[in-house]
Amino acid sequence: MGTLLTEATANPLTEATANPLTKAAPNPLDQLRDIHLPEPISWWPLAPGWWILILTGCALLAWLVRFLYRRHNARLYRRQAQKQLQALQQGGNSQQQLRGLFELLKQTAHSAYPNLQPGSQSIMAFIGFMQCSCDKPVFDNLNLDLDLALYSSGSQLSDQTDQLFADASRWIKLHLPQHKLELDKPC
Repeated sequence: MGTLLTEATANPLTEATANPLTKAAPNPLDQLRDIHLPEPISWWPLAPGWWILILTGCALLAWLVRFLYRRHNARLYRRQAQKQLQALQQGGNSQQQLRGLFELLKQTAHSAYPNLQPGSQSIMAFIGFMQCSCDKPVFDNLNLDLDLALYSSGSQLSDQTDQLFADASRWIKLHLPQHKLELDKPC
């Protein structure tokens, strides 16, 4: 018996092959596999947060386009009045220019303030209304009797017409919209 023991301990390979129950444990590193990377993140389909951001951006863009379109249309009468003012300033004598100027200003005021009907006032009351409806000073340096200048044939207006046209142009550009007009404020 002693010889068997020495032979078995002398050759460990033969013992492992002779007895299957005493096999050496497999190497745990052999069981490892390569790292599998996940699929790259796709940009589609979008996450719900991106959908909300896109819808909000579209809504804001639609609102901005609508706001700018309405603003453009709301100022149409101003652009038309400026064109008519330039055409009026080019021709005619000073009395015709003055009459045309106040017709144009009353039409513009009626377009800007349809509920107030400022065009039905007298000339001086209308000028006071224009002064109150504009933030900048307009028609302040009038040293001319407009009633006389509008309806008499022999008045000299040439020195004042340029100032009147400049004030009219300033009022057309800068008068306040009706919702900003302070009606309680005395003029």
